[in-house]
Amino acid sequence: MTVAELALAAGRRAVRGVAPAALLLTLACGQRSDDPVLRVMTAALGKGDRVILVRALDSGPATGPREAIAAIVRRGDGRPELRLYEGNGRDLAPAFTTQQGDRFRNLTLEDVTGDGRPEILAFWEGGQLEILQVIARADNGSWATLFQNAGQEIERRYAPGGAVEFWITGRTYEEGPGQPPVYASVVYGWNGKGFAERRR
Repeated sequence: MTVAELALAAGRRAVRGVAPAALLLTLACGQRSDDPVLRVMTAALGKGDRVILVRALDSGPATGPREAIAAIVRRGDGRPELRLYEGNGRDLAPAFTTQQGDRFRNLTLEDVTGDGRPEILAFWEGGQLEILQVIARADNGSWATLFQNAGQEIERRYAPGGAVEFWITGRTYEEGPGQPPVYASVVYGWNGKGFAERRR
Protein backbone atom coordinates (compact mmCIF):
# COMPACT_ATOMS: atom_id res chain seq x y z
CA MET A 1 0.00 0.00 0.00
CA THR A 2 1.42 3.38 -0.99
CA VAL A 3 1.56 6.39 1.30
CA ALA A 4 -1.20 8.01 -0.75
CA GLU A 5 -3.44 4.95 -0.39
CA LEU A 6 -2.68 4.78 3.31
CA ALA A 7 -3.65 8.41 3.73
CA LEU A 8 -6.89 7.80 1.85
CA ALA A 9 -7.71 4.74 3.99
CA ALA A 10 -7.14 6.82 7.13
CA GLY A 11 -9.77 9.31 6.14
CA ARG A 12 -7.56 11.54 3.98
CA ARG A 13 -5.45 12.46 6.99
CA ALA A 14 -1.71 12.79 6.46
CA VAL A 15 0.21 9.89 7.96
CA ARG A 16 3.22 12.02 8.80
CA GLY A 17 3.38 12.17 12.61
CA VAL A 18 0.99 9.24 13.12
CA ALA A 19 2.30 6.92 15.84
CA PRO A 20 4.06 3.77 14.57
CA ALA A 21 1.51 1.56 16.35
CA ALA A 22 -1.35 3.44 14.71
CA LEU A 23 0.37 3.12 11.34
CA LEU A 24 0.81 -0.61 11.94
CA LEU A 25 -2.88 -0.81 12.88
CA THR A 26 -3.74 0.93 9.61
CA LEU A 27 -1.62 -1.48 7.59
CA ALA A 28 -3.08 -4.49 9.41
CA CYS A 29 -6.62 -3.32 8.63
CA GLY A 30 -5.80 -3.06 4.93
CA GLN A 31 -8.64 -1.41 3.07
CA ARG A 32 -11.04 -1.37 6.06
CA SER A 33 -11.05 2.42 6.27
CA ASP A 34 -14.51 2.34 7.86
CA ASP A 35 -13.16 0.62 11.00
CA PRO A 36 -14.23 2.88 13.92
CA VAL A 37 -11.14 2.03 15.96
CA LEU A 38 -8.87 3.01 13.09
CA ARG A 39 -10.73 6.30 12.65
CA VAL A 40 -10.56 7.10 16.38
CA MET A 41 -6.85 6.38 16.60
CA THR A 42 -6.08 8.35 13.48
CA ALA A 43 -8.10 11.37 14.58
CA ALA A 44 -7.33 11.37 18.31
CA LEU A 45 -3.55 11.09 18.36
CA GLY A 46 -1.72 14.33 18.86
CA LYS A 47 1.81 15.19 17.85
CA GLY A 48 4.22 12.89 19.66
CA ASP A 49 1.49 10.52 20.92
CA ARG A 50 2.30 6.82 20.73
CA VAL A 51 -0.22 3.99 21.05
CA ILE A 52 0.80 1.38 23.64
CA LEU A 53 -2.35 -0.74 23.79
CA VAL A 54 -5.85 -0.89 22.31
CA ARG A 55 -8.46 -3.20 23.82
CA ALA A 56 -12.15 -3.80 23.19
CA LEU A 57 -14.45 -3.37 26.18
CA ASP A 58 -17.77 -4.94 27.12
CA SER A 59 -21.05 -3.75 25.65
CA GLY A 60 -22.89 -0.94 27.38
CA PRO A 61 -25.74 -1.02 29.90
CA ALA A 62 -29.31 -1.98 29.08
CA THR A 63 -29.94 1.47 27.61
CA GLY A 64 -28.58 0.20 24.30
CA PRO A 65 -25.66 -1.65 22.71
CA ARG A 66 -22.41 0.26 22.50
CA GLU A 67 -19.01 -0.27 21.06
CA ALA A 68 -16.24 0.73 23.43
CA ILE A 69 -12.46 0.59 23.39
CA ALA A 70 -9.69 1.42 25.83
CA ALA A 71 -6.48 2.91 24.48
CA ILE A 72 -3.26 3.45 26.40
CA VAL A 73 -1.37 6.30 24.79
CA ARG A 74 2.06 7.64 25.67
CA ARG A 75 1.66 11.37 25.25
CA GLY A 76 4.22 13.66 23.69
CA ASP A 77 5.52 14.54 27.17
CA GLY A 78 6.28 10.85 27.82
CA ARG A 79 3.49 10.24 30.34
CA PRO A 80 0.95 7.44 29.81
CA GLU A 81 -2.76 8.14 29.52
CA LEU A 82 -5.79 5.85 29.47
CA ARG A 83 -8.49 6.97 27.04
CA LEU A 84 -11.90 5.35 26.73
CA TYR A 85 -13.95 5.77 23.56
CA GLU A 86 -17.48 4.56 22.97
CA GLY A 87 -20.44 5.05 20.70
CA ASN A 88 -23.03 3.41 18.51
CA GLY A 89 -22.38 2.21 15.01
CA ARG A 90 -19.62 3.99 13.14
CA ASP A 91 -18.95 6.79 15.62
CA LEU A 92 -16.72 6.44 18.68
CA ALA A 93 -16.26 9.52 20.85
CA PRO A 94 -14.05 10.21 23.90
CA ALA A 95 -15.86 9.06 27.05
CA PHE A 96 -13.23 9.10 29.83
CA THR A 97 -9.56 10.03 30.22
CA THR A 98 -7.24 9.42 33.14
CA GLN A 99 -3.52 9.66 33.81
CA GLN A 100 -1.78 8.14 36.82
CA GLY A 101 1.89 7.77 37.63
CA ASP A 102 4.87 7.85 35.31
CA ARG A 103 4.50 4.46 33.59
CA PHE A 104 1.67 2.18 32.51
CA ARG A 105 1.98 -1.45 33.61
CA ASN A 106 -1.16 -3.42 32.76
CA LEU A 107 -4.87 -3.29 32.00
CA THR A 108 -7.30 -6.11 32.72
CA LEU A 109 -11.06 -6.58 32.76
CA GLU A 110 -12.63 -8.36 35.72
CA ASP A 111 -15.89 -8.22 37.64
CA VAL A 112 -14.58 -7.13 41.05
CA THR A 113 -17.92 -5.87 42.39
CA GLY A 114 -20.04 -8.96 41.70
CA ASP A 115 -22.58 -7.12 39.53
CA GLY A 116 -21.96 -9.25 36.45
CA ARG A 117 -20.20 -6.44 34.54
CA PRO A 118 -16.42 -6.32 34.31
CA GLU A 119 -14.57 -3.30 35.64
CA ILE A 120 -11.35 -1.95 34.18
CA LEU A 121 -8.30 -2.55 36.37
CA ALA A 122 -5.48 -0.22 35.37
CA PHE A 123 -2.06 -0.65 36.94
CA TRP A 124 0.50 2.16 36.88
CA GLU A 125 3.88 3.02 38.40
CA GLY A 126 4.73 6.31 40.06
CA GLY A 127 8.17 6.69 41.61
CA GLN A 128 8.63 3.64 43.83
CA LEU A 129 4.91 2.97 44.10
CA GLU A 130 2.51 0.74 42.24
CA ILE A 131 -0.86 2.37 41.57
CA LEU A 132 -4.18 0.60 41.13
CA GLN A 133 -7.18 2.27 39.55
CA VAL A 134 -10.57 0.53 39.24
CA ILE A 135 -12.83 2.15 36.64
CA ALA A 136 -16.49 1.22 36.35
CA ARG A 137 -19.41 2.17 34.16
CA ALA A 138 -22.58 3.28 35.94
CA ASP A 139 -26.11 2.34 34.90
CA ASN A 140 -26.41 5.64 33.03
CA GLY A 141 -23.40 4.73 30.90
CA SER A 142 -20.87 7.16 32.38
CA TRP A 143 -17.39 6.05 33.50
CA ALA A 144 -15.84 6.88 36.87
CA THR A 145 -12.99 5.79 39.12
CA LEU A 146 -14.44 3.40 41.67
CA PHE A 147 -11.25 2.81 43.67
CA GLN A 148 -7.68 4.07 43.62
CA ASN A 149 -4.77 3.28 45.90
CA ALA A 150 -1.00 2.88 45.86
CA GLY A 151 1.69 0.95 47.67
CA GLN A 152 5.05 -0.69 47.29
CA GLU A 153 3.23 -3.82 46.10
CA ILE A 154 -0.36 -4.53 45.01
CA GLU A 155 -1.76 -8.05 44.78
CA ARG A 156 -5.14 -9.19 43.52
CA ARG A 157 -6.33 -12.15 45.58
CA TYR A 158 -9.57 -14.06 46.07
CA ALA A 159 -11.43 -14.56 49.33
CA PRO A 160 -12.76 -18.07 50.17
CA GLY A 161 -16.12 -17.15 48.64
CA GLY A 162 -14.46 -16.04 45.41
CA ALA A 163 -14.71 -12.27 45.99
CA VAL A 164 -11.82 -10.20 44.70
CA GLU A 165 -9.58 -8.54 47.28
CA PHE A 166 -6.72 -6.11 46.80
CA TRP A 167 -3.76 -6.54 49.14
CA ILE A 168 -1.79 -3.32 49.22
CA THR A 169 1.56 -3.39 50.97
CA GLY A 170 3.16 -0.13 52.01
CA ARG A 171 5.68 1.27 54.42
CA THR A 172 4.32 2.11 57.87
CA TYR A 173 7.20 4.38 58.97
CA GLU A 174 6.88 2.84 62.43
CA GLU A 175 10.50 1.73 62.57
CA GLY A 176 12.81 3.28 65.13
CA PRO A 177 16.07 5.12 64.40
CA GLY A 178 18.57 2.85 62.69
CA GLN A 179 16.01 0.07 62.16
CA PRO A 180 15.05 -1.32 58.76
CA PRO A 181 11.77 -0.11 57.20
CA VAL A 182 8.56 -1.73 58.42
CA TYR A 183 5.91 -2.78 55.89
CA ALA A 184 2.30 -3.89 56.36
CA SER A 185 -0.50 -5.03 54.06
CA VAL A 186 -4.01 -3.60 54.03
CA VAL A 187 -6.80 -5.63 52.40
CA TYR A 188 -9.62 -3.92 50.51
CA GLY A 189 -12.79 -5.62 49.34
CA TRP A 190 -16.15 -4.65 47.86
CA ASN A 191 -18.89 -4.14 50.49
CA GLY A 192 -21.78 -3.47 48.12
CA LYS A 193 -21.22 0.29 47.97
CA GLY A 194 -17.47 0.70 47.64
CA PHE A 195 -14.11 -0.80 48.46
CA ALA A 196 -13.44 -0.83 52.21
CA GLU A 197 -10.66 -2.09 54.41
CA ARG A 198 -11.21 -5.63 55.62
CA ARG A 199 -10.01 -7.20 58.83
CA ARG A 200 -7.57 -10.08 58.35
